Amino acid sequence: MRTALGGIRLAYLPVLATYFAYGASTITGVALVFLQKEELKLSPADVADVGFWSTLPWSMKMVVGAASDVHPLFGSRRTSYLLLGVATTALGYVALATVVTTKATYLLATVCVATGFMIQDVIADALSVQVAETGEEVAQVQTLGRMALLAGMISVGYLGGVLAARVGPRGVMAVALVLPALVAAAALLVRGGREPAAPPPAGARLGGASPGLVIGVGLGYALLGVALNLLAAPGAQEIVLVVSAVLLILLLRRVGITRAVAVAAFVVFVFRATPSVGQGYGYWAIDELGFDQEFLGVLAQVGAVVSLVGLVVFRKQVVKAPVSATLFWVTIAGAVFLLPNIGLFYGLAEALGVTPRTIAVVDTTISAPLGQLMMVPMLTLIAKIAPKGAEATMFAIMASLMNLALSASELFTRWLNDAFAVTQRDYSNLGLLMITVCVLSLTPLLVLPGLRRMERAADAGSRPPPTLTRREMRH
Repeated sequence: MRTALGGIRLAYLPVLATYFAYGASTITGVALVFLQKEELKLSPADVADVGFWSTLPWSMKMVVGAASDVHPLFGSRRTSYLLLGVATTALGYVALATVVTTKATYLLATVCVATGFMIQDVIADALSVQVAETGEEVAQVQTLGRMALLAGMISVGYLGGVLAARVGPRGVMAVALVLPALVAAAALLVRGGREPAAPPPAGARLGGASPGLVIGVGLGYALLGVALNLLAAPGAQEIVLVVSAVLLILLLRRVGITRAVAVAAFVVFVFRATPSVGQGYGYWAIDELGFDQEFLGVLAQVGAVVSLVGLVVFRKQVVKAPVSATLFWVTIAGAVFLLPNIGLFYGLAEALGVTPRTIAVVDTTISAPLGQLMMVPMLTLIAKIAPKGAEATMFAIMASLMNLALSASELFTRWLNDAFAVTQRDYSNLGLLMITVCVLSLTPLLVLPGLRRMERAADAGSRPPPTLTRREMRH
C-alpha cells in the first residue's frame, strides 16, 4: 500500500472522506440522464443550458474560501462551512426526489446540489494544505484526494445504473442522501485534526486584496447572474461569463500571482473551455444503440476503475512532469479518443463485425484516466503557492478561474447544439457535431508553447548558481 500510494496519515481522513463522497455522487449520473430525457423532456441544448448555471457555482469558490479564512461560523473556520455545504447538497437531492417537474425546478435543484458540493470542496482543499507539512506532502494529499474521489466513483459505478432501472431516477436521488450524511460524519473529525485555532486578523490582506473585497466581488457577480436569469435577459449567460472572467482576473492581479502560474491557469482555462458534444450523443445511444441503464452503469464502473488504475500507475510521473507536457499528450489523446464515438454514428460497429457495446467499453477503458491525470499537477501547483493562513482564498480564486471554464464549455456546447439542431426527434446532424467538437478539442495546443517557455524560465530561475573553481574565486 505504501509503495503504491505513498505515505498516509490519520490527519488526511476528513479530506479524503469529503472527496470520496463527491466521487460517489456519480451514483446519480445515469438517473439524471433518464430524468432529463424521459420525465422532463429536455433537449440537448436545454441540458447544456442547465449545465451552464449549475456549473457556475464552482467559479464562486473564492467567496467561500475567503469567508472560511476570516469569518468563522459558530467559532469554526472549517467544520461549520463543511456542514453548510452538506445541508445545501441534501436540500437539492430532496428536491430532485420529490418536487422537480419542470426545467426551472430542475435548474434550482441542480444548482443547490452543485453549490453544496462546491462548499465542501473548498473546505477539503483548504484542509489538504493545512494537514500537509511539506510541499511534497501537499502533492501527496492532492493525489490521494483524486484517488479517494475515484474510489467513490468505483463504489457506485454499476450500482447507479442498476438503481436507475430498479427504483427509477427519483429513487436514486433519495439514496444519494447518504452522501451528505457521510460528509457530516467526517466533519466531526476535523476538529480533532487540523482545524485552525483562530482566523487571521480581520483586516489582514492577501497581496493587496482584502478577504472582504474577494467576498464582495464574488457575491456581486453571483447576484448579477441570478437577476439576469430571473429576468430572462437576452444573452444572460454570455454577460455573466464575461463579467465573471473580468472580475476574477482583476482579483488575481490584486492578490498577486506569479506570471508563470497565471499563464498555466490560462492554458487550463482554454483546455477546459473547449465544448463537448453534449447530451445528444447519450440520447442517441439510448434510442438507436439500445444502451440501457444497466449498461450505462457498466460504462461508469469501467471508467472509474480504469481512472484509478491509471492514476496509481502514473502518479509519480504526473506529479513531477511539466504541466505543458501533461496537457499536450492529454489534449492529443482526448481528440483521438473521440473518434470511436464518431465511428459508431457512421456504422463502425457493423464494418468491424462487433457490437456497439464492445466499442463503447473499449473506448471508455482507454480514455477514462485522461481527466484525472490532467488535474493532479494543476491542483498541486495551486496548493504550493497558497500563502500560510489564507490557503482557502488563494486556492479558491485560482480554482474558480478554472471552473469558470466549465461554464464556458457548457455555453459553447449549447451554441453548437443549437447550430446543428440536434434534438430528441432529429439526430441527423449529430455526426457533424461530433467531428466539429473533435477538431475544436485541439485548440489548446495553440497556447502550450507559451506555457512551456514560462516553465523553462521558472526552472532556470530556480537553479542554484554554478560552483566556482578556486581560480575563479581568486579572481
